[in-house]
Amino acid sequence: MDRLLHHELRAVLSAFAALALALTALGLVRGFSAPERPGALALYLGGLLALLVGWTLLKATRIKWFSQVRDFERAVPSEGAEGALPTDRLLRDRPFALRLFVPYLALGTGTALWEPWALGVLFWPALDWAGQAALVAHWERRNGLLLWRGRVASRPWELSVSRRPATRTASGARPG
Repeated sequence: MDRLLHHELRAVLSAFAALALALTALGLVRGFSAPERPGALALYLGGLLALLVGWTLLKATRIKWFSQVRDFERAVPSEGAEGALPTDRLLRDRPFALRLFVPYLALGTGTALWEPWALGVLFWPALDWAGQAALVAHWERRNGLLLWRGRVASRPWELSVSRRPATRTASGARPG
C-alpha cells in the first residue's frame, strides 16, 4: 500500500525533474536567451496558475462530478490490528517515480524542441498533482486519518483510510 499523499508528491517531483531537464535541453539546443515577450510569458503562466487554483478549489467541493472530497470520504477502512499503518519512511525510501519520469522526459523534451510554448501543457498535470497533494494533506489533517491507495493490487486506484499514528514529542516519548 502507498499513501496517497506520497504518491502525489512522488509524481510532482518526477514531473518537475523531467520538465527541468526538458527545459535544459531546450536551452542547450536553442540557447539560453530571454523570451522575446516576457509579459506574454508571465500572462501565460499566471493564467495557467489561476486555472489550476480554480480547478483545485472545484475538486475540494462536494459537487458530484468534480469532488475529490467525496472520494476520500468513501474510502474503506484498512484492516490492521492497530488501525494505523507505518508511515515513517515511505516517501524517503522512494522519492521518485521512474515510470512517470521517463515518458514525461521523452514527451517534454520532444515538445520543448518542437514548440517551447507547448511545454506549458505538460506543466498542467504536474501542478494539478501538487494541488491534489495539498488537498489530500488538508483532508488528512482535518479528519485525523491517512489516505492509502493500492489496498487491492488489481484496483490500485481504490482508496482506504487508517487512523493517524500518534505523534512523537520533542523528547521522543509518545503522548498520552
